[in-house]
Amino acid sequence: TSYFSAIRGMSSRTARDNFYNALMMARQRACIDGCRVSLIVFNEAAAFDASGTAISDLAASFVVCRELGRFSFVSGNFLFDEFSDLGSLFRKKQAGDSANTSAGSVKLYNLSQGAWTLVGPYVDWKTVGSSADSSAELLYSGGSFSIKAHALERLTRSGTASTGSTNWKTGDSYGVEITPIKSLPKGFVFDELNNNLTSGDTLKDVRSVTFEPDGSAIRGATFTIRSQTRDPNVQGMRFTVSTQGNITVTTN
Repeated sequence: TSYFSAIRGMSSRTARDNFYNALMMARQRACIDGCRVSLIVFNEAAAFDASGTAISDLAASFVVCRELGRFSFVSGNFLFDEFSDLGSLFRKKQAGDSANTSAGSVKLYNLSQGAWTLVGPYVDWKTVGSSADSSAELLYSGGSFSIKAHALERLTRSGTASTGSTNWKTGDSYGVEITPIKSLPKGFVFDELNNNLTSGDTLKDVRSVTFEPDGSAIRGATFTIRSQTRDPNVQGMRFTVSTQGNITVTTN
């Protein structure tokens, strides 16, 4: 009916405006804060079937993330930043803490690669440098001596990392969410994501764009919002971000 068609049209405008505003906010925060800021898009489970085990609906979601620093050393599941005071941001590791449990975990975003990993809500005080690993080389201070530094610990259970997030590298920029996670209206999806309900990677697929302090983007990106209805009044939208940071919106 015309009523429901109008409602779907309003949902389309809401999807366009909210996502465009999030892109603009990410770019503006990068310029104002003088650090990298990313917009991350991904799927979250919106509903499950009667058994409670299989996903029956997805929520196309997005969030703005701000850079905290860059990792100066990566060793196994430990991510070191010798120049950030991680000890003031996270509590110290306790005897009962384990990488096998996700209770209280923090979603850490890789702004260089566009991925996320769950880390423990704590930091470990560990040795990093030549005495810990003969091939270790610190990003800034060199590898001729060892130091103590706080390290975040990646969780190891299944489902604790997005696709491609297991390969953290020295120099990767990392950050956390600075806005609440938002979702597109029901019935809208990001075409770039894996939207197959039966796929094991549906909730781990990620797309992103990262803005530099000068407003440019590390890499160009395209995000396509599509309605799953066949209503001709509901148009799809394509958001294109150039490497210069320009954002354009077209209908499709």
